[in-house]
Amino acid sequence: MLSVCMQCGTCSASCTSRQSFNLRKLILNLNLTGNDLSDSIWDCTTCLTCQTRCPRGIPLTEIIVDSRKEFVETGRIPSEIRDMLDSIYKHKNPFGEGKYKRKKFIEDIKKKFDVSDISEYYWFIGCVSSYESRSMEVVEKTARIFKDIGIDFSVDADEGCCGNEAMVLGEEGLFELLKEENEMFFKERGVEKVIASSPHCYNAFKKYYGLEVLTPVEVIYKAIKEGTLEFKYDVDARVTYHDPCYLGRYNGIYDAPREVIKSVYNVEFVEMQRIRENSYCCGGGSGNFLRESRANVQRVREALSTNADILVVSCPICLIMLEDAVKTLNSDLAVMDVVELVHLAMYGY
Repeated sequence: MLSVCMQCGTCSASCTSRQSFNLRKLILNLNLTGNDLSDSIWDCTTCLTCQTRCPRGIPLTEIIVDSRKEFVETGRIPSEIRDMLDSIYKHKNPFGEGKYKRKKFIEDIKKKFDVSDISEYYWFIGCVSSYESRSMEVVEKTARIFKDIGIDFSVDADEGCCGNEAMVLGEEGLFELLKEENEMFFKERGVEKVIASSPHCYNAFKKYYGLEVLTPVEVIYKAIKEGTLEFKYDVDARVTYHDPCYLGRYNGIYDAPREVIKSVYNVEFVEMQRIRENSYCCGGGSGNFLRESRANVQRVREALSTNADILVVSCPICLIMLEDAVKTLNSDLAVMDVVELVHLAMYGY
């Protein structure tokens, strides 16, 4: 497939990681010399932009993932990537933290919101939302909203990792192990419908597991349309929205988050320059939320150009990446998950 590349440079011009990862140059070198792709492929966030924009239709992201599989087999892995994969295998999360933290957090959610063991939906909270404090706040607000609008959901403290990052990092064997464990987990609990907090988990369950899966923003949007969710407070703010790669380009969910934002009383909604399928990545995909990134700062600068008060996201990875960038720029821009905006309009905080 790479032999049909015409060296137009669209991939490199579009790349989130172009400061350290020149895909056009790598393809040229491969076609001229036959050498494989270089170690810089680990900087790819698998945002899918290069693949969707390539005028020759080359599946560039898929080729990068396949190359990573070969690198994994031969042991050519950066130490931080190796540690991440090792943690996923041992602890079922990429952070190197024990399972007890997730277990305690989910048990607390279950007790606080009186969550049943048997339900219509199993809510898969995911790694980032179980270990990162900022995303954990979103989980609590999501649970409160779900209970108040009558969503019949369950959670389980023995939840593991969906395996999406293991797959895109090329550790196919680890992904298959996690998939087998999760499928057994769902089968034992009679799970047929899943709500996934993270678009990365959503993508794995939809594409690799074949499950019926929803995101929280879809659940909330449906409740708004059906009239089971009502707002009581105005949110007098100028708001812009960032499209997560795994929600947007991978799965085509663009309208639901925007409609939820627009439905909040008194919100002034403004778009950034790059939106929907042309959205710019936060820089955190493919495990890069645990590595250095510059893309998040660039994306926040784009948000600041809209003069928005609030930057809304619908992904726990985007939330922590863009909030870190706001701190780096010493800006007062608020970064909120769309669930938090809804919570603010429902409860006033």
